[in-house]
Amino acid sequence: MKKLLLLVSLICIINQIRSQTCDNTLPVTENFDDSSVIGVCWNVLDQDGDGNNWYWREYGSSYGGYKCLTSRSWSSSQGNLNPDNWVYSYGIDLNAFSTDDTIEVTWKIRAENASFAHEYYTMYAATGNSISDFEASPVKISEYADEVGAAGVFATRSLNVSALAGNTVYLAFRHENISGSQFLLNLDDVSISTSLLGIDDLEKNNFTHTYNPIDKTLTLNSNGLPLNSLQVFNTLGQQVISQKLDYTEEIINLSYLTKGIYICMVEIENLKRTFKFIKQ
Repeated sequence: MKKLLLLVSLICIINQIRSQTCDNTLPVTENFDDSSVIGVCWNVLDQDGDGNNWYWREYGSSYGGYKCLTSRSWSSSQGNLNPDNWVYSYGIDLNAFSTDDTIEVTWKIRAENASFAHEYYTMYAATGNSISDFEASPVKISEYADEVGAAGVFATRSLNVSALAGNTVYLAFRHENISGSQFLLNLDDVSISTSLLGIDDLEKNNFTHTYNPIDKTLTLNSNGLPLNSLQVFNTLGQQVISQKLDYTEEIINLSYLTKGIYICMVEIENLKRTFKFIKQ
């Protein structure tokens, strides 16, 4: 009986470790649908020490039903806050890439209440994960939510981080520098990916991709050079397809994949291209 209990305990621990594994190879995506993401794949820091920090939140239908991270600049118990709240990622491996590659981080940002939307934040990318590393990094962008179309609605933002290629990279978001009475800042759908096959190369090879929702197939076509390989990742960063290719046109059966958004990486003569499609 003791051996059985020990075995069950070990299985539970292994499953827990597996469930907390964070993908660190491109493309990496984080939709914050899992409430346990803080402390596993993302860490938070209440730098100003006021007891308020980034936290996971699921919104009701009146606010879009989003699952995302949230940071306060006002609370009913404390009134106006002066936040200095950080959320930063685990290490993401860019060692296989060079600064000639195009590597981009995208994310969605929203000031929840359109009437109190002058929320200020900075997005950083750095080769270390300390506050001093982020602050010293030249790869960053600072902006007010209402000045980039994020007053009450999510706006997609981006930052080129190619300068950090060849390193392990960390991403951070800092909610700070709020003047006057504002409310809440939301963060969602963070991704980092690369497009190694440039526009000129695509035009030269006439590379196209088409998803057929009727027969659940993805058609890849390159009239110039044979396709070499295909990798498909889900929004958790998990690889769901890895397939060797040989021809200029390949038809991939996707019927066994669940519905959702997927990211594909196609290789053609050591050049790579990533793109997204929606499995219906």
